[in-house]
Amino acid sequence: MCSTISSPNPSVLPTFTCENTTGECQILATDISLCPKSPTKRPCRDQTELVVNKTKRLCNSTRTSFSELIVDESKHQNFDNFSQQQITISTPSPSPSPTPSSKKPSSSILEWIAQFNQMTSDDRTSAIDLFIQNCSSDTSQLKYLRNKIEPYFQRDFIQDLPRELALQVLRYLPASDLSRASRTCRVWNEIINDVLLWKRLCQSQQIQYKDKPCIFDNLILNPWKRSYACYQHLKHTWNKGQLPRSKYFRGHEDFVITCLQFDGKRIVSGSDDNTLKIWSVETGECEKTLTGHNGGVWCSEMTNDLVVSGSTDRTIRVWNAETGECKHVLYGHTSTVRCLALYKDLVVSGSRDATVRIWNIVTGERLHTLSGHTAAVRCVCYNGKYVVSGAYDHTIRIWIPENERLVHVLEGHTNRVYSLVFDGKHVVSGSLDCSIRVWDVESGTCLHHLTGHLSLTSGMQLRGNILVSGNADSTVKIWNIDSGKCLHTLSGRNKHLSAVTWVQVILNYVVSSGDDGTVKIWDLETGDFIRNLVELESAGSGGVVWRIKCTNSALVCAAGSRNSTEDTKVILLDFDRTTSLNNDENSNSNTSSLSTMNSTSNINPLHKTDCNLDDEMSVATNHSASCSPSIS
Repeated sequence: MCSTISSPNPSVLPTFTCENTTGECQILATDISLCPKSPTKRPCRDQTELVVNKTKRLCNSTRTSFSELIVDESKHQNFDNFSQQQITISTPSPSPSPTPSSKKPSSSILEWIAQFNQMTSDDRTSAIDLFIQNCSSDTSQLKYLRNKIEPYFQRDFIQDLPRELALQVLRYLPASDLSRASRTCRVWNEIINDVLLWKRLCQSQQIQYKDKPCIFDNLILNPWKRSYACYQHLKHTWNKGQLPRSKYFRGHEDFVITCLQFDGKRIVSGSDDNTLKIWSVETGECEKTLTGHNGGVWCSEMTNDLVVSGSTDRTIRVWNAETGECKHVLYGHTSTVRCLALYKDLVVSGSRDATVRIWNIVTGERLHTLSGHTAAVRCVCYNGKYVVSGAYDHTIRIWIPENERLVHVLEGHTNRVYSLVFDGKHVVSGSLDCSIRVWDVESGTCLHHLTGHLSLTSGMQLRGNILVSGNADSTVKIWNIDSGKCLHTLSGRNKHLSAVTWVQVILNYVVSSGDDGTVKIWDLETGDFIRNLVELESAGSGGVVWRIKCTNSALVCAAGSRNSTEDTKVILLDFDRTTSLNNDENSNSNTSSLSTMNSTSNINPLHKTDCNLDDEMSVATNHSASCSPSIS
């Protein structure tokens, strides 16, 4: 059905409208350049045709499909789809609203418009006021007037602002909102794909730049946005993705692995067989076996290419991890070296001789000896300013090592102190008296006495004000050290069946190992059990996981058994392999459904879907899949 719309300006040629079968209204003018323009707006870029959707404006679409989220920024594939549909989007102009009549205005209306054009500004304002008052009795006319006026005041502030200011505004948005906003139009997409914007976003979340080839190389050109996508994929893989194939490192025979270090490239395991072994993550081979100790190795630390170990032979040894050479043997302790803490070129050692000593691992020089404990020192921490030591004499001591001055003696525990964490402000101590205490390092006062565990606290980790503790009572607890309240107890039917041996916080998860031969992962915020990451063949019948070490991309476990039912070994789960480009594990359908990526699948790790699978991570693989676990 076609009709004619005449302009009040006699110099403008008439315009014809035609409503097609799809409900769209096409406006075709003999000369578009003569059409009335919206005030303060730029002219249309494409002046050949203007197609306006009658029911909604395309730039304000609220579609929830995430299939077009990852686009090749160089080809703009998603926007080419719009051009195939012959849709042209201009700057906002008044949307067509139901009109009382679409016929040509009468001569009296044209005369009134002519008189209005000749009025002064004040007279025009008075005329408009009177006109609105006359329309106030009919709300439909006021609604029509509002709908006609509103588009004239709509501005694309992201496009209109200088690029630097637009980026400053966008930097406050989370990644999920940025990704949705990038679908608005070409200009927004180009601005939001700014490298610096995504670099700041990654740095604010401590996401490292990923320079290795990954599965998103051909999907996301922005390197920092690609790094963010890999990070989100890692979070998904820890949570619900298919676990990477385990690697096993065997070499300590049936001895116990007493200490474990991991820096992402190397694994260092120490054992009571008097040796340490250095394993290559890449090849899975034992690169070096460090021999020299005359007793079991009980503690170790690693920095750059140096490994430091303490033994029952009362010595500390400094090794070159590349060559396996022993650079220094540090003598001084008169009993077993039980714990080490490394800070830059300094190492702090605690011994059963009740002393704490500070050494320079580069020169091999002993710098300070801290005496005061009356029983074995079990744990030490050092942040460059304070040395904190916990001992079997039920006390924690805070020292300034430069002048060997004792600052505070923290008394309150009624049994041996087995574990410490120290963040520079708070000291948290775990004891055999079943309690945990939070201390202020400056004043030496006890801030909170945390009770609830039923046995020895074997391991703790502190992130901000959130403390995670693992206990021999088979439970893990999450605390707020500011309030002293227990937020969650990780127990229930999926809890460990025996003592928790170690805990670690990684990403938004808690990873715990146990005497029952399992490694479990829990949600840090809710305390919900997610799944088992490792389950030994002899789990529940002698198998035990002694230690774990985690990074964002890998899990390392030291495992064995107490009754020879399980071989002593180191287990590696490399989650980073699931994002590697040349990884044969990605051929499995459950890893990320990458086999359909180059055909009909468009995957996106930057959005939240209605399925609520992961924060800022979409797992929609195609238009028909409601919730298929994959990433992009």
